[in-house]
Amino acid sequence: MKLRPALLMFALITTEGCDRRMEPFVPGEKPQAPDLAKIFPAGADRAARSAGDLPTPPERGAPPVQEQVAPIQGTIELAPEFAERVPPNAVLFLMARRAEGGPPVAAQRIDDLQFPLAFSIGPEDRMMAAVQFAGPLIISVRIDADGNATTRGVGDLLGTSAKGHEPGDRGVLVRISEVQTVASAAGGPPAPAAGAPPIAATGSNAGAIEGTLELAPDLAGRVPPGAVLFIVARTAPGGPPLAVVRVADPSFPLQFSVGPDDRMIQSMPFAGEILLSARVDADGDAMTRSPGDLRGASGIPNAPGDRGVMLLIDEVL
Repeated sequence: MKLRPALLMFALITTEGCDRRMEPFVPGEKPQAPDLAKIFPAGADRAARSAGDLPTPPERGAPPVQEQVAPIQGTIELAPEFAERVPPNAVLFLMARRAEGGPPVAAQRIDDLQFPLAFSIGPEDRMMAAVQFAGPLIISVRIDADGNATTRGVGDLLGTSAKGHEPGDRGVLVRISEVQTVASAAGGPPAPAAGAPPIAATGSNAGAIEGTLELAPDLAGRVPPGAVLFIVARTAPGGPPLAVVRVADPSFPLQFSVGPDDRMIQSMPFAGEILLSARVDADGDAMTRSPGDLRGASGIPNAPGDRGVMLLIDEVL
């Protein structure tokens, strides 16, 4: 079951605040599903689980854990010509995505790499408990040299299943036989040069708002390991999210870019007066807002193409 667009919009509206203003109705406009990849990207910080591990009990009020659905199991093989190309301390990211595309439904991080490698990925590995582990699912893997799922370096090794699979499938074979030839942020532009500040951006993003996100000095020690940063753009003075950028394990100061490529719904123009907000989220779930999360918002609206924007995170929820 996919998340309904209305549910995602409601969650983001209620967690970030809204004055109920919406985009004007356009005659003949067709509804479009929001791009969930903007906030649920490749599974960066999901630790690998063995087949015998038990899932952590859900918190009070959390969506129920999907039951009576078997995992997909199989083997990951490394092409012989790549046997010497796995760097020391490399990490493997294992992901299951809908066959039609979109963000990962489930993900694992595996640190101890020995090939052939048996795998099992199922409901307990889901990125969001409300998203059903249902097929067909494409299984993909990446051997990542720096262990950061949000970047793809030259020389990272890739593999993808030949077809979609259903929960309960056994004997699935994923062969690592490709090499990443262009360094990039996952799904985004080339990675910055060594020593440059991290950049939160996707695509070329012409007309984007760019600037620097800083953390108030008194909050420097309050960013937990594995936290996720959400940068949200709304049409001023409120309304639903227009565009969202998600950054795993943020470090500050952080250069950001949010623009047309990051829109939740492509038919919504990235135009007019736009307010920016940012939230450091401890559990990485855009649908929850927990005590201790950190937040900041722009005091004045910005326009597409603005540069040098300063955004400060200085509040504790």
